[in-house]
Amino acid sequence: MARIAIVDDSRLARVFAAGALRAQGHEVVEVEPDSLFSVLKVLRDDPVDLLVMDLLMPECPGESLVRACREDAALQGLPVLVLSAHRDDEALQRMQQHGISGFLLKPLEPAALVEKVAEALAG
Repeated sequence: MARIAIVDDSRLARVFAAGALRAQGHEVVEVEPDSLFSVLKVLRDDPVDLLVMDLLMPECPGESLVRACREDAALQGLPVLVLSAHRDDEALQRMQQHGISGFLLKPLEPAALVEKVAEALAG
């Protein structure tokens, strides 16, 4: 199974998503988004197969994180699945221009998350 990083400023959201993915046999790394730099460091130092991340995080905006990953040689090919409690079509369009693998609205349905993760990993 895959190694997946979950980056979300909501601990509850991280725990919920991690539980759904661990139930499918995935190894999950929960990342507290203290800053853009700290998240990038975790992703570089502890490589994963997929990044599942919230779009709106005060200390580490999702769009900035995706852009930084795409500009980093070690992370530029990392598939990214974006989660958000709000549908913002303009932000989603910008994220798609950065090559995200998918988008899901919160609250998450475990089956939908598992399906989107499988799609993102299949590439």
